[in-house]
Amino acid sequence: MKTKFIDLHVHPAMKPLGKSFNSNPGLNHPKKNRTNSIWFQDPPTLSDKIFNILLSLTKFRQSDFTSLAKGGAHIVFVSLCGLEKGFVMKKDKTGLLRDLPANFVAGIGKKRIDYIQKMTDYFTDLQQEYDFYNQLNGTVFRIKKQNYRYKIISSFNEIKEETDKRLKTIYVILTIEGTHVFNAGLKLMDKNVDAAEVMANIDNVKRWKHRLFFIGLTHHFDNEMVGHAPSLSGIVTKLCDQTTGMYRKGFTKLGKKVLKKLLDNSNGQRVLIDMKHLSTEARKELYSILDTEYANETIPLIVSHAAVNGWPALPDGLEKREPGEGLFQQKEINFYDDELVRIAKSGGLFGIQFDERRLGSDKEIKKSRGSWSRRKMLFKQSKLVWNQIQHIAEVLNSNGEYAWGIQCIGSDYDGIVNSLNGFWTAEEMPLFDSYLEKHAYNYLKSSEAKKLSAQNKVEAGELIEHFMHKNAYTFLEKNF
Repeated sequence: MKTKFIDLHVHPAMKPLGKSFNSNPGLNHPKKNRTNSIWFQDPPTLSDKIFNILLSLTKFRQSDFTSLAKGGAHIVFVSLCGLEKGFVMKKDKTGLLRDLPANFVAGIGKKRIDYIQKMTDYFTDLQQEYDFYNQLNGTVFRIKKQNYRYKIISSFNEIKEETDKRLKTIYVILTIEGTHVFNAGLKLMDKNVDAAEVMANIDNVKRWKHRLFFIGLTHHFDNEMVGHAPSLSGIVTKLCDQTTGMYRKGFTKLGKKVLKKLLDNSNGQRVLIDMKHLSTEARKELYSILDTEYANETIPLIVSHAAVNGWPALPDGLEKREPGEGLFQQKEINFYDDELVRIAKSGGLFGIQFDERRLGSDKEIKKSRGSWSRRKMLFKQSKLVWNQIQHIAEVLNSNGEYAWGIQCIGSDYDGIVNSLNGFWTAEEMPLFDSYLEKHAYNYLKSSEAKKLSAQNKVEAGELIEHFMHKNAYTFLEKNF
């Protein structure tokens, strides 16, 4: 089966923009065989795959537009995301011994890292990434005897049915990951946040030619606005300290002003909120603000790239829960069952991340590995995503909601993710689609599916089409 797909969260520019600093900083090269072109394809070699399996590192490219085209991408939500200084600098303000490890993990190039270490303005970096996408907007490229282009859009009405069979379009919608991009969280540079500057930068973004659709309020490090959840793991935790601001109780005074400004819809320029990376305390405060200050509106909640943790409800206070041996990673960066119901009731979306470390408990991840059979590996790895889809469906079904309406792809390809083995890049999406349908078919024939209400008993193919494309497409039709 091959379904057009929509991805709620990808970073196609991160690596080519980084490589541009080796020659012409900020140039998105019009020749797709150049490493600083967003169309440059660098599929994983055998050694890359082994490296990924053993060390959870992904230096090859996953969401370049050539891979997206070959995989059947219809719409992608690209995440503008300036790399935070916490990845490349220590608290003593040095980058000593951080260049090589950071490049090793992210694969963006030493000269790009040197630039990030020295810069004092995140917003200028954001503008450069925005310009990087604009440079090749609409430019046509020839891939496998077919013409392709990407087109940045600002409304659903710009999505057209293909009439020219010689040209296929990948539609691009702009998002941001982390409000540090408005020039906050620069304590490492002895720079205090300027509230007026932050607000002016938000106004600037709202005037962009191409609309910003949604934004994640925080990312991996303190942005002086809102608490972030623990997010780093493996070798990265040995290099980076993200504890400052991590357990802040919700929003700062500036954070509340920023939230209000983003949600301001007086000129039809509301920016929706992506809840990924928020701490549990921040999420609870966000829900409270929406329930009180926006009680007369239904604002759709978005989680662009995440997973469930299997716990029934958000904890009271900061109580600690010991991870169990169930299916999921039971950590606060992942989402609770009561949040899934809230997202569904708001008409929102939940993007499931293709990061092995987020999707399963240690026990489940171990079970998904260890097979020399490629077919068995693909089946087990795709099951990690299916477990997420199924859990969300059963939670929604038990709460009287439509079971299959919020789940969608939020791969986080070319973020710092540990790829699902076998589904290394966006080019493998048709393969992923076919394996996911096997899991759906098996589930719908099982005794577990008998608990589904009549409205939630659908065919396997229809269910997977919802996940791959329809849910996100319908959401855009209503909200974009």
